[in-house]
Amino acid sequence: MIDGDAKKLLEPFEPSAEDPWDRAKAAHLLRRGGFGGTALEIDAALKAGPEGAVHALAEGDECDAYRDTLALGDVIVASNDLESLQAWWLLRCVRAGRPLREKIALFWHGHFATSLAKVERARLMLRQNRLFLERGLGPFEELLQAVSRDPAMLVWLDSNDNRRGKPNENYARELMELFSLGLGNYAEGDVKEAARAFTGWHVQGGEFFFDADKHDAGSKTVFGKSGAWDGGDVVAMCARRPECAAFLARKLFEFFVHPEPDPALVAALGESLRARGLRIGDWLASLLQSRAFYSRRARRAVIKSPVDFAVGLVRVSGATVDGKAMARAVASMGQSLFAPPTVKGWDGGRHWISAAALLARVNFAAAVSRSPKLDAFGDGSVDALLAAFVDGPIPAPVRDRLAAHVAPLHDPDTRMRTLIRTIASLPESHLC
Repeated sequence: MIDGDAKKLLEPFEPSAEDPWDRAKAAHLLRRGGFGGTALEIDAALKAGPEGAVHALAEGDECDAYRDTLALGDVIVASNDLESLQAWWLLRCVRAGRPLREKIALFWHGHFATSLAKVERARLMLRQNRLFLERGLGPFEELLQAVSRDPAMLVWLDSNDNRRGKPNENYARELMELFSLGLGNYAEGDVKEAARAFTGWHVQGGEFFFDADKHDAGSKTVFGKSGAWDGGDVVAMCARRPECAAFLARKLFEFFVHPEPDPALVAALGESLRARGLRIGDWLASLLQSRAFYSRRARRAVIKSPVDFAVGLVRVSGATVDGKAMARAVASMGQSLFAPPTVKGWDGGRHWISAAALLARVNFAAAVSRSPKLDAFGDGSVDALLAAFVDGPIPAPVRDRLAAHVAPLHDPDTRMRTLIRTIASLPESHLC
């Protein structure tokens, strides 16, 4: 039996006179479902309403700059340079008209953490990135089947060493522990038998290759079921277990809404995801319109990742930035794209915040404030800049100190740049 209060949190948010659909909620949606919104984007979301605004995040119009950037991928990977690859993705995020697609690709990159350091071929990392972008909002089982055959993933988890008579357990273990079920929801014997099912799943010439001679075609027992299972059978078994929906729903909820949902809410989340056939886009659209998403607990409850912070700052300011410089800055903040630290990805949360990481954020904000091009922000006042970059209440003494800080600056452009740099360094600017 699912807790009734938890179910109510997943009901659609209904605007009312006491709790209206306003700029603060529209801005909250654009931060979580994307990377933040400009004043014009917030206006559009406000006009569209909660449902229309969510639809636009995934299905809005892409600009020529985004399409041109996306098309450069095949050219960029020729250099096999990590920094170029990182710059390419970050600039896509800055220019995206459908930012939810880039945001979910970022989620899957942390979930199916794979690094160029071991894969060594940027073209394979590009292919995996496109997989997340194109299928990230589709049915999870289809995505998991595709990832299980993805050449970058197979190299990353040593699948070429997995052969009949000498199974390598790396992929089978991570499939269950990190990708679909979580610790405690499978037995060690399930991993060993699943590893046999994946024997012969290799990479040859940068492509998935099934080597029948290396495959163990014998009977295996996985989750108490016996048969001549292959890897695809095991993937399907994992995706269809009830634990998978709850495991995924919790991770997605913590990424998009707030950390540490209580067990009753996790159960309700899992049930709702199962009811939608693990179709991520459909379920996520409902989550981003839910009462939980617009609850007080969800407001400014997530520490921005380096990508969120940097991309959001550039998008909202309208700054022109060098992609490689941005990639270096994001890496110095602790998030090197295409190079997660472990198979578990990035820990996130408070792990994003350290003395060195905060200094890197402040330095990036200063660099953005020096951009040759910046958008205008109303009358350029403290309140106008706070509305653009924080869009939420800050303590009155902080607002007064900001005003006093820029009071001697009579040149409007200098005052605006100083405010951007200073506001982006406030604690509130690091919360999503």
